Amino acid sequence: MSAMSSAGPDGSFQERLNRVAEARAPLEANKVDVSPLPDWKQNIKYPAALVGAALLGMVAVFVARYVRFHMMGGSLAGDDPDITMMIDAGIGAACSFVLFAMLRFKGAEFKAAQSFGIAAMIVVMHNAVHAAPKLFDLVFSPEWTEEVIASTEPNSILFRGVSFVVYEDEEAAPAMPTIRRIGG
Repeated sequence: MSAMSSAGPDGSFQERLNRVAEARAPLEANKVDVSPLPDWKQNIKYPAALVGAALLGMVAVFVARYVRFHMMGGSLAGDDPDITMMIDAGIGAACSFVLFAMLRFKGAEFKAAQSFGIAAMIVVMHNAVHAAPKLFDLVFSPEWTEEVIASTEPNSILFRGVSFVVYEDEEAAPAMPTIRRIGG
């Protein structure tokens, strides 16, 4: 048969819990409070550095075209668009990689972002000229700006001297016909 149980609860288990808690008290007091989520400031550094590397590549191409325009004159695409595009890419890459080394970016992902920025600026800079012609009049010249606007399409990609329109401007698109409904 089983032993007789006492009328009250057994306190030995609670006593054991208290002894363990007393032994762990110094450890719990020295424990560092850890947040499960990292600080947002630390989290934003990496994506911001990638965007910065891409912008660095874009600025380098802008500087390369600015220097090429003031040193040699000429248009955005030049006489031979293939050679001009390669010259812009080469000068932009050289400027960008010098700045890249000075700013101490490390890692292939930053070089890839920088190369993406160089390529993107080479093929879409004319869209900025269409968007802000007066600003480019001041930086380059009014004749250069007029030539870029006349020789390229807005909202397009300029590759090898040919503009590939990505989307039409809604103001320039013809109006949709009115649809009449029965009972309306």
